[in-house]
This record gives sequence, structure tokens and C-alpha cells, in this order.
Amino acid sequence: MPALTPDQSNESINVFLIGNNPIELGSIYNKLKDIKNRTFKTEISFNIKGILAKIRKFRPSCILIDDNLERLYIKKLLKSLASNNRTKNIPITVIKNSNYKEGFSHAQEYVLKDSLTSESLSISIHNSIKLKAMQTYLMKKIKKNKSKIEKFLGS
Repeated sequence: MPALTPDQSNESINVFLIGNNPIELGSIYNKLKDIKNRTFKTEISFNIKGILAKIRKFRPSCILIDDNLERLYIKKLLKSLASNNRTKNIPITVIKNSNYKEGFSHAQEYVLKDSLTSESLSISIHNSIKLKAMQTYLMKKIKKNKSKIEKFLGS
């Protein structure tokens, strides 16, 4: 996924929202709608069943996960997304209730609900997309040059 540049600001971004609280996801959806410099196409899933198929069909640029979901489920979902060839390059932002819970592996960005604004949400989405693009690029380069790296490190 290429990095976003300023001239791409008019292109819409597909965002997949996952959570179990319609009020909170509705609030996040409204914040996305309030962003002035970019359009977001949004798919919301309250139902966990068949979520990977929905994500692959929608082809999101970013996934936002509300941490109100059961912690074990979030971990399993993140692991499934990271291990699936069709979803492993989709950046993930976790929207957290508090800063006291530890993070999740495979998430690129975290945002606190209490301080969430349209602007901070837009910045977070862009940061997660850029970070995931950088990670994907680095992994491709590492795989391509693995023997050179091992030789350099003396492995």
C-alpha cells in the first residue's frame, strides 16, 4: 500500500469499524463524517461471525477496533488478520477506553476515546496507513535481501 501524499487528499479511504457498542461506533462514524479534507467510506460490523469475509470483500484501507470487545477476541482477530495473506497489510487502529490497558500486537496505532476528535482520528488513520506501508516495505526488502543481511550479521 503506497503512502498517502497531499495530492491524494480527495480520494476516499475505506474504513472498517469493529465493535459491539452502536452508540460509540456511531460517534466514531460521525467523527469520520466531520473530517473536511477527506472522504471516508465506512463499513461497520457488530457481528463477529464472518468478519474476515466481510473485511476481504470491503477491502478497507484501515480497520478501527473498539476495545470494548472481549480482549481475547481482539487478540484472536488481530492474529487472524495478520496471518491472512489478503488482510495482513491492512493497518489497524485500536480505539481504547483507557491508557492503562496494555496494547495489542499487530496494531499500528492507538487512540483514546476521551480525547478523540475528528482531527485526531484523521491523523491516527493516516499514521497507521503510513506505518503499515513502511512495515510492509521493510519486510519485503528484508525477505529480498535476507542472505545479504545474514552474511553481514555473520549468521
